[in-house]
Amino acid sequence: MKRMFSLAASLLLCLALLGGTASADTGPKQSLTITVVNAPEGVYYLDLLQQDGDGSPNIHREDYDPTLLEGLEGWEDEGWYPALVHGTNPPLFGDLVPGEDGAHHFTYFGLPETFRIAVSSAGGAQATAEPFTRTVFHTELVYDYESNTITRSTSTAGYYLTQFLSTFLPTLVVEGVLLWLFGFRTRRSVAVFFIVNLVTQVALHILLGSAILAVGAHSLYYLMLLPVELLIWLAEAVAYGLLLRGQKPGRRVGYALCANAASYTAGFLPLHFIARFLLG
Repeated sequence: MKRMFSLAASLLLCLALLGGTASADTGPKQSLTITVVNAPEGVYYLDLLQQDGDGSPNIHREDYDPTLLEGLEGWEDEGWYPALVHGTNPPLFGDLVPGEDGAHHFTYFGLPETFRIAVSSAGGAQATAEPFTRTVFHTELVYDYESNTITRSTSTAGYYLTQFLSTFLPTLVVEGVLLWLFGFRTRRSVAVFFIVNLVTQVALHILLGSAILAVGAHSLYYLMLLPVELLIWLAEAVAYGLLLRGQKPGRRVGYALCANAASYTAGFLPLHFIARFLLG
């Protein structure tokens, strides 16, 4: 048992070191997917209009039809700039033309919070009248070209519920294995483990959601995650130290540290892929 415990501790240390030395550019990025229905005939370009005119172009203009690009730039006199064509700071990755799945995808730190959808085709250019503001990290929209409206958007409540489940369920698996390895195997220990994780995971998402609403920047979600996780670890260390039985207090606190390091380093960073898969 001591050898198994030492192996588990060594594995956690390696994971922590890997997580600590990773590039600052790793991890998930906010994203926007726009599916166009009743699209215009022929080639068309779709871009996001934003009111920030700073930054460098996110495309090579020579690769595109200059007439269609000019159609997207028609709103600059009104203070609305096409994010891909005119540019953003920081950069934005996106598709002026539909991808293989028929949708337009935008991602990276330059993705605007508030924007209008603009389309330029051989038949002319148009843009939605009202700006749209993103409320979730991964946003999916359906844009009806004929009516020039956004007809469907990601359900905020559904998204955050999916996001909660995508962290809560894997956390139970990862930390549950360590609970057994640390010798906490009674029904009481399992009950304490489940309740503490349920409370702390709910608190985690409430704190992050409140912080995002306060600053109005969904791009900061994963930057806020680490300090909130530190608060969660402190809370769990106190809870496990007081409520778990059968092991010394130091082992209970040590479990809280290792369990949170494992679920965060080995599990949380790629969980956005799970959320996106479930949202379909």
